[in-house]
Amino acid sequence: MTFQPNPIDWTPPDGLGYSTARPVQLAGIGRLLVGIAVLFLLGGPALGWYVSNQIQLDKERERLFSEDGVDATATIVRVWRESNKEGTHMVSYRFLVDGREIIGNSKMYRNVWAGLHIGDAMPIRYLPSQPEVNRPAQRRPGPPSDWAPWAIPLLFIWLPFFFWFMIRRQARLLAEGRPALATITKIRRAKHTIVYYEFPLLDGQVIKGRSPVNRRNMPQPGEEACVLYMPENPRRNALYPFELVKLQR
Repeated sequence: MTFQPNPIDWTPPDGLGYSTARPVQLAGIGRLLVGIAVLFLLGGPALGWYVSNQIQLDKERERLFSEDGVDATATIVRVWRESNKEGTHMVSYRFLVDGREIIGNSKMYRNVWAGLHIGDAMPIRYLPSQPEVNRPAQRRPGPPSDWAPWAIPLLFIWLPFFFWFMIRRQARLLAEGRPALATITKIRRAKHTIVYYEFPLLDGQVIKGRSPVNRRNMPQPGEEACVLYMPENPRRNALYPFELVKLQR
């Protein structure tokens, strides 16, 4: 396909003819991503604090079991796996304390859980001052390590930085990019719809590019569209308009 520089009669969309940096603001999806980023930045530390608090409570409970716990024998009433992603191995049992029936539930390691059956006797420990606090005497999953809560904010923080990178990239391209008339060459539909296109630079050199697009506004092969590219690096380009940022009006 042979291209000529942008036709003299081609006019870029409104607002793209500025010779200086264009004023840019967040679009609807961009504002949504900023809101999600704020939630992640606040929620990561909060969740880390909650998990840390639960770990300390579990450790304190284990200390009480070790120092004050009473041994007893319970009867297994249910053996099952949770419907969560991990398929947690669970057991339910009952035992008597001063003529009162107590029901307990607990996670179990798979190798121990596989040998449990309804009606079997199972050794347990409980707190005499609060029999509802009990656990199997067999080895079972304990609380996470102390470092686990600190890993949670790290897992949450990468997404806000990724959002910031995407928004910043589009904002700079919209503010400083040079408009050009592109021709759509191909559409690839997968998890995301990708539009392939070609456009000429001022010196006539042809650059190929691609951009993800919203299927509601998807152009077709052979159609013309506006593209913005960085003059110092034309490989950085994208179809206009953008989803995350827009021109200030």
